[in-house]
Amino acid sequence: CPLLGRRGFVSSSGTESWEVIRASSEKRKYSWQREKLAAMESPEEPGASMDENYFVNYTFKDRSHSGRVAQGIMKLCLEEELFADVTISVEGREFQLHRLVLSAQSCFFRSMFTSNLKEAHNRVIVLQDVSESVFQLLVDYIYHGTVKLRAEELQEIYEVSDMYQLTSLFEECSRFLARTVQVGNCLQVMWLADRHSDPELYTAAKHCAKAHLAQLQSTEEFLHLPHHLLTDIISDGVPCSQNPTEAIEAWINFNKEEREAFAESLRTSLKVRQIS
Repeated sequence: CPLLGRRGFVSSSGTESWEVIRASSEKRKYSWQREKLAAMESPEEPGASMDENYFVNYTFKDRSHSGRVAQGIMKLCLEEELFADVTISVEGREFQLHRLVLSAQSCFFRSMFTSNLKEAHNRVIVLQDVSESVFQLLVDYIYHGTVKLRAEELQEIYEVSDMYQLTSLFEECSRFLARTVQVGNCLQVMWLADRHSDPELYTAAKHCAKAHLAQLQSTEEFLHLPHHLLTDIISDGVPCSQNPTEAIEAWINFNKEEREAFAESLRTSLKVRQIS
């Protein structure tokens, strides 16, 4: 049985063999390297092993490349304010922005910058249909993908994000509005959702209006409600406890000269649920 000496194994005869073992290992390593170099210098043969192919042909894919490039571009564009090629003026404040970034996120801006309109060539573009504070939120969203939604600006963000075709932001505002529908804003939200063809938000607001029609019938929002929205509410099964007939009369009498013509169709459309 070999014994362990100070520098390695010692054979049963007492002769140290550690240096011999190490030399043998080095010889095998250099032999393996020579084989790999020869494989790289010669054409690949059919049936070559996977190890040999690894050194001849290999494709590296950096999975974090796209995210890193996007972050780098956004940092250069927004934080360091480099390469700006368009100025958007809103309520006197000028935003130094980038046509490429705006076009990548918004079909509205893409159409603006690639059309024959004057905005495609103007260095300064003035926007009239959005407030400065809300446009700042849109810029934050376009460049960073995050935005702080505040209740007092939510409806304006909802409308502007639809106008500028920021679909994901519009859908999130719609979900937020649906969660916050209540008696005090249901008719306004219903009107808003109707203008923007948003069926989910519209349904949430309409259900709230049906459930509180008696409370709403004397409000300004109800008395100015368009005819087609009132018809949709009363034809969807209003609880009898909400006195829908009184609500119809209140709406007609607010402007009887013009609305008397709708009286018969409204009464015909009325569907009452007996269980409140």
